[in-house]
Amino acid sequence: MCKLFPASLEREARKWFYNLAPGTINSYETLFEAFLETYMHNSRPRPRVNRLFTLARRFRERLRSLTDRWRNLCTEIGKVPVNQQIFGYENALGRSDPIWVAKFTEKPQTLKEMRKMQDHFVALEEIQEESRDRGVQEASAASESTSDDTQRCPEKRPSPPVRGNGKNEWIAKGKRPRHEAKTYTPLNAPLEEIFKEVEKRSHIIYPGSRGIQFEETKDHPEYCHYHQYRGHSTNNCR
Repeated sequence: MCKLFPASLEREARKWFYNLAPGTINSYETLFEAFLETYMHNSRPRPRVNRLFTLARRFRERLRSLTDRWRNLCTEIGKVPVNQQIFGYENALGRSDPIWVAKFTEKPQTLKEMRKMQDHFVALEEIQEESRDRGVQEASAASESTSDDTQRCPEKRPSPPVRGNGKNEWIAKGKRPRHEAKTYTPLNAPLEEIFKEVEKRSHIIYPGSRGIQFEETKDHPEYCHYHQYRGHSTNNCR
């Protein structure tokens, strides 16, 4: 292999090979590494670790796209410590992102825990987008059917309303004007008790996954009845 190697070289590279000091090459691996050290500058350089901390979520970028860019960048950089990989991903998130808030509660320490959290919130985001798109399609279909019915059976024009003292009429009817702010009854019980009562009296449709119980928080004193794992209480649930 070493004897055949110069057959693939030309001009300056061939001179470099024949000018190697005697006894410096004892195997093909040594020759290969010496060649790369000399001519590696001609190839595309690897990104440095500081490139990881310039990663940021773009405007309206989906979480799956950001996660794929983060994983590809970590692969291109090479050997990156786990804590720097996790911090780089955290730094790329927005402060209002649910996964950013969950990181301070669950505190993943390994890449396996980080990937579980990423897959969980990516799936939640995609489910929300599918339901939102479905609602838009149903609303557009309903509007189209309504417009068709209107074209077939045109409605009669309503008679103009009779003018009067609008405020007195609202008060007489026991209603409030639209511009007045509504007041709501304050809650007189903790959020946890209210959630339990609602769960008993109504049928709540939960998402496919409500969270992951990590090993670090399995012995946490607080328990969330919605997420059904330990790490925070129902009253402090977001």
